[in-house]
Amino acid sequence: MKSLVLVSMMGMTGIARSGTIAEQIPSVQETQDWKFEASFYGWLTGLNGSTGVGVLTPNIDVSFLDIADDLKMAAALEFEIRHGRWGLITDLFYVKLGASGSTPGPIYDSVEIELQQFIGELSLAYRVIDEPSGFFDVYAGVRYQSLNLDFTGTPGPLAPPGLITSASPDKNWLDPIVGIRGHWNINEKYYIAGKSDIGGFSVGSELTWSVQATLGYRFTENLSVELGYRYLHTDYEDGSFTYDIDQAGIVTSLNFKF
Repeated sequence: MKSLVLVSMMGMTGIARSGTIAEQIPSVQETQDWKFEASFYGWLTGLNGSTGVGVLTPNIDVSFLDIADDLKMAAALEFEIRHGRWGLITDLFYVKLGASGSTPGPIYDSVEIELQQFIGELSLAYRVIDEPSGFFDVYAGVRYQSLNLDFTGTPGPLAPPGLITSASPDKNWLDPIVGIRGHWNINEKYYIAGKSDIGGFSVGSELTWSVQATLGYRFTENLSVELGYRYLHTDYEDGSFTYDIDQAGIVTSLNFKF
């Protein structure tokens, strides 16, 4: 089975200030100015699970290194606007790729897949704790997913007459999400950041949740980078269509504040 990779781009915010830690993160009481941050992401993730229509539902067990050549296009940006304790966070991600997978049993030998995916998130965040040593936010919002898939199956030795060998489902759904995120300064240059959310609740997906943890480094007051790990689970069904996928891998980001 040829592997599949998804380079997703989802991200974290980092605070980059020079001088002492107390100078790096002014408290909410000290600044009520509008703040902006743009983050560019790379998510080197594999996929594990199954997606398809009816019996044309291949199992996917992928790694980034195995199928980097199958990635045709990827683009993403996260942008945050903050004023006082309140923040508005948006994340836009698009990927296009092709790969192959296998189905259980002898009905199909293999299945070729073309996938286009768009994920858009919009969340309202509230800063519960804001101290020189770090911060803690709660947030709530929505995650929109749009999938365009083309499946082409090669019949196996026990394929019945009239077997469906292709399908092209287009699916769009909206998941409510709630989450938390935090940031802790190790020293003037290094920090740890993390976030987690859960959603779906059978409104869109049956369940979706994610966890991310990164180590950050500040170059200047307005520039930082992060490296870490992210895991995303999505379990969505609509009739005979299934998208039950786990995505996990290394995440990197380049963050600009202004």
